[in-house]
Amino acid sequence: MQTEAQVADSALTNIRKRNTDEESGGGEEARKETTYGLGGAYMDMAGVNGHGNPHLQHANLPPAMRHFRNVAGKPAILALSAFSTGACFLGIVNVGLISSELLPTVAPPAFFYSGFCQIVAGILAFANNDNFTGVAASSYGAFYLAFGAYMVFWTQGFFGPISIIQLQHGLGAMLFGYIIFNTYIYIASFMLTLGLMIMFFFVEMSLILSMASLYGKISTVPGGVFSILLAATGWYNAATILFEDMFGRPILFNPLMTDIYMWLKGRRRTMSST
Repeated sequence: MQTEAQVADSALTNIRKRNTDEESGGGEEARKETTYGLGGAYMDMAGVNGHGNPHLQHANLPPAMRHFRNVAGKPAILALSAFSTGACFLGIVNVGLISSELLPTVAPPAFFYSGFCQIVAGILAFANNDNFTGVAASSYGAFYLAFGAYMVFWTQGFFGPISIIQLQHGLGAMLFGYIIFNTYIYIASFMLTLGLMIMFFFVEMSLILSMASLYGKISTVPGGVFSILLAATGWYNAATILFEDMFGRPILFNPLMTDIYMWLKGRRRTMSST
């Protein structure tokens, strides 16, 4: 009977052989499970030691993803779903599909779903050694908690004699901080999936345009449109992971950016040789 170390060595040898086949143009079937999603397939034989073996990762994964553990499920599904729901509601208000007077009704879902649930998802992501999801989910969970608090405090008069203009300027200052935060999160997403990269681009545009509207430079519609777009891509990313987990194979197209970079590199090599 093979020991755990022998099983790990054998699996690592097979993975190296598979990656060699991929570089030579073969092995497409062997690698398709890690091509279109961030689900459980990103850890080959993760159950060898019960917590995932960092030596058994797909070699094409970005370094940060090679050390994921699967001790707390896949909290990114919850984080993306909660984030997208809050963004969609705000987008609907900002584009004028419902009255802006209903904006305070965002407070309950902002507190409990988009806020609290995202923070829980972020903590679980840190347990999985998934720092990207942990930082992003916790930070945007805090964003929605703060936004909900703004709405409650303002409607209940806790801010004292403050005008709507002053409130908007305060929210604009908060958005400016999140623009800076989202900029480096967006850059980091270039090492994850295409869907996440697109989503965080929409987040960046939504934050910038929403801040401009809060300072009276433009209307709320452009920021609302990008909020709805980021919600749609966020739900798509969540569905990608959930479907892969449920069906055991990729269902929705969401390639790793590293795979796209390798494909582009191969295309350039092919074009230069012709």
